[in-house]
Amino acid sequence: MDKRFLGAGALALALLGGASAYAQKGGAPAGAMKLDTKELGAAISGNEPAKIADGLDRTRVAGKDGGGKALVPVIVSRIQRGLPKELLKKALETLGDLEDPAAAEIAEQYLAHREADVRVAAVNCLGGVKGPVAVRALRGALGDLDARVHALAATHLGTLKAPEAIPDLVIALDKGVNEAASSIGMLCEGKGCDALLDRLATKPFDVMSSGIQQVMARAAVGDDVKKKFVAAVQKLQTRKAREFLQELRTAWPKGGSKAVETALDEAIKSLEGAK
Repeated sequence: MDKRFLGAGALALALLGGASAYAQKGGAPAGAMKLDTKELGAAISGNEPAKIADGLDRTRVAGKDGGGKALVPVIVSRIQRGLPKELLKKALETLGDLEDPAAAEIAEQYLAHREADVRVAAVNCLGGVKGPVAVRALRGALGDLDARVHALAATHLGTLKAPEAIPDLVIALDKGVNEAASSIGMLCEGKGCDALLDRLATKPFDVMSSGIQQVMARAAVGDDVKKKFVAAVQKLQTRKAREFLQELRTAWPKGGSKAVETALDEAIKSLEGAK
């Protein structure tokens, strides 16, 4: 870390000041702010916390389409030189918003940081930058001991549409990473969805239902798979199962599959009086 940085108290004030100073100017809608990349690059590369914070704030507000992407190498370089914790987190968050896969490697390095807050920022950065390096890193982060880190890793893998991560997500689900259920439901196809079916009777229903909802909402999943899930929920013979199926039926689109719609109706009817 650069020796010329201010103390922790001054740094906190600098972080707040950078954001508030920009807010007082009225701010700008994301992507609408024109960046002076030379000026901001110099600020971010420097050693004054207030200027670094302000530069990151302005870059983040401008976004990837407002010129911010041009500063990705500058931010990566500044992180490599060392930053105090709060500025490091801000820099990682900014890289995530800029959605440049070139930032994935630096974010991956911080998954080994001793501070969980920094690992959280790194995971969120990876979820934003996307790409194969990010997916690989997030798969590894599923094993992090901090609940926030492994939960976010599971969630991001679902939104990144990374079906290759399903085996890791299944392992994570078995180890108690409940968010993995929803991501499996977002990614699985055909027999790949059996991982959810096989655990429906042994895992908490509230956890597994999050994955089933994703499966049922996806047009890419065939009717046969969806009807298997309806039948599996029906077999639970509980009031909670009936209520869940009713929610699915209420949300079922008017132009949706009639076969699945009928399966839902029949299952709901069979569960009348379930406790």
